[in-house]
Amino acid sequence: MVEPNFVGSTVRPTSFPIDTLIVGQGLAGTLLAWELARAGQRVATIDTCTQGGASRAAGGLMNPLTGPRLAASPDLARRCEQARAHYEHLAAQLGQPLVEPMPIRRLCRDAVEQGRARDMDHSWLGVWHADTRPDLFRAPFGSLEIHQGWRLDLAALLAGSAARWAMPDQAAAAGFDWTAIHLQGRGVRWQGHAIDCVVSCEGAAITKNPHWRGLPLHADGGESLNLHLPIDLPGAISAGFTLVPLDRQRYWLGATHHPGRAVSGPTDAGRETLLNALAARLRMPLPIEVLGHCAGTRMAPSDREPVLGRHPRWPWLAIFNGLGSRGILRAPDSAAQLARHLATGAPLPEDRDVVRYAHHLAWT
Repeated sequence: MVEPNFVGSTVRPTSFPIDTLIVGQGLAGTLLAWELARAGQRVATIDTCTQGGASRAAGGLMNPLTGPRLAASPDLARRCEQARAHYEHLAAQLGQPLVEPMPIRRLCRDAVEQGRARDMDHSWLGVWHADTRPDLFRAPFGSLEIHQGWRLDLAALLAGSAARWAMPDQAAAAGFDWTAIHLQGRGVRWQGHAIDCVVSCEGAAITKNPHWRGLPLHADGGESLNLHLPIDLPGAISAGFTLVPLDRQRYWLGATHHPGRAVSGPTDAGRETLLNALAARLRMPLPIEVLGHCAGTRMAPSDREPVLGRHPRWPWLAIFNGLGSRGILRAPDSAAQLARHLATGAPLPEDRDVVRYAHHLAWT
């Protein structure tokens, strides 16, 4: 790895000192800012404004039982309860609702899934239904209700939090240049600000960060749509795609998946894939108005655990990435763990500490 172009300096900065500068204002960066501020740190954030941000393309649905196996981890109930309580606390801080209960109806995709759904015994699963009742959706292999689902209003959380710790306009306007960081004592200096630690919360943009080159983070690109449909659903539909009610007959429809590949932006192919999947499940044609089209890329390592902590060589540099497909569930406790680590030096869980990937970084 090429060494960063650090320049030693004893000049005092002309602007305010910062304990932690967070680069990236998606879900990871936003929750970390809240946790660090709660710990008494002077926090600043800068939005990298990358088009492929997964947080801004996500529907925010917390579906406790996903995948073809409808599998539930042993500690799922505890984690769901803690995550929901965390977001409800932030809602109180922001003075606006962020979490709403969201019943989920799972339409079985094939006979194998049908068999699992009928035989599975879990307190969060409702009764399995044959496809015999009049309904908007085709479910030839039956369906079942999933309880304890909820939706996080990600857009409201990000927008409501953004201005609290945003860098001044003149610093943020030029974006963030990782090569413009100057070494200053145990910290760094950037745009005239003395900074103790810079945290990369950049999501897919981490692949362009010269300091983290080599981390084994794998991309999963996807696209989603915001729609107007002339129906009023009481909850979300899960059927290979996910249809989530927002408000006033507006819905989020997603998402396509491209494992191993990032997406650079919305595509006609992605739009048609989603619309065709929805149309194939509808018993009758509906007028569908596309209100918006988003693309995003989430990152995850092979072990499926988030990547947190300080760089093994440069203590002024840290990372928060790799939340994967269950980001809204994993983000709160990961943000709390990283905040304690940065503020007090508390150790991180070994299965989340970035040190486990030290041998992947190019400088080693």
